[in-house]
Amino acid sequence: MKGAYEKASQEASETVSNIRTVASLTREHTFITQFKDNSVGPYRKAIKNHYIGSVGYGFAQATMFLVYCLAFFIGSRFILSGFITITDMLSVIYAIVFSAIALGVMAQQSSVMTKGLISSEKLLNTMQSVPLIDSHSEEGIKIAYDDVRGNIVLDSVRFSYPTRPKASILRGISLAVQPGKTIALVGPSGSGKSTIIGLIQRLYDVMAGSVSVEHTDVRQWNISSLRASLALVGQEPVLFDYTIADNIAYGRPGATQLEIEEVAKQANIHTFIADLPDGYNTRIGQTGGLLSGGQKQRIAIARALIRNPKILLLDEASSALDSKSEKLVQAALDKAAEGRTTVTIAHRLSTIQNADQIVVFRQGRIIESGTHEELIAEKGLYSLLVTQQSLQITH
Repeated sequence: MKGAYEKASQEASETVSNIRTVASLTREHTFITQFKDNSVGPYRKAIKNHYIGSVGYGFAQATMFLVYCLAFFIGSRFILSGFITITDMLSVIYAIVFSAIALGVMAQQSSVMTKGLISSEKLLNTMQSVPLIDSHSEEGIKIAYDDVRGNIVLDSVRFSYPTRPKASILRGISLAVQPGKTIALVGPSGSGKSTIIGLIQRLYDVMAGSVSVEHTDVRQWNISSLRASLALVGQEPVLFDYTIADNIAYGRPGATQLEIEEVAKQANIHTFIADLPDGYNTRIGQTGGLLSGGQKQRIAIARALIRNPKILLLDEASSALDSKSEKLVQAALDKAAEGRTTVTIAHRLSTIQNADQIVVFRQGRIIESGTHEELIAEKGLYSLLVTQQSLQITH
């Protein structure tokens, strides 16, 4: 019943959080009906449990008073027969009364005990679970920040997600990224591009092959040391309901105001922030809801830059923006990539034409690799994708 209530509550929460989308699709009644349907089962079980609980409570209370009656009745008969004294009778009655009271209290608390057992079971299961990758582990090789140059090598990598072990995502990928170079990953959705970024961060471990940073397998790195050298800017930036300065400083706690403003300038967002009434102390709302998509993205870029990462990971960082915002964000990304090893994923191929290497994926395999000019000359999949996007822009 608890699980069913959680499912209904989760759907209700998602509906309210995305009410604009729900309203635009005119599906309010659909979600209300779904919530009602999901609540019917738990509601009926709750009614049944309350009936059972009420009967149990009534039985417990009745038992207590019946015990009083029985004790006085039997005690009086024993006293009249000379078997016990009145003192003995009162001692026994007090013992029985207190036992009956305890039984009644236990019956009342049975529902609380059940909830406690359910909650403690989930808590213990969570506490006793052992993650395959412990992000808090102090083990592994710790490489000094200054010794990281940004050399990345994928050697015959095969990977499937744990939830879908039979679906092969990467099928023998071999790839090398030189320090300070920019490599772009392109291809159809689901071809494994974002998975590679996850493997570089060691969010997952490969099934076969290896992913190396600075000629050291990421499985041998200390995770905190590895991730301290990386920064990620995703398609949907995650911001918190704090000030702009706080959100940028999350990239490196303890950053000074001067450092925050410097990275904001690099991300092409300083002028906008300075024009706000509260400047860098402006709160941005839940998930950055008070900002536009381009503004949120540039704050996310500033947050990545303040880490001064040796390796910059860009996962379709400008694909969800309008053309004007895209130009501002792309200019910030180009500036951020200077002097760093950059791995970028892009669907808009116009943003990656200056990459040092473009790698084309399809169904978990690399089918083409080279510069923009080389791939256009090959007239393969990349050339076809560029032509299709050009036609879409023209029309």
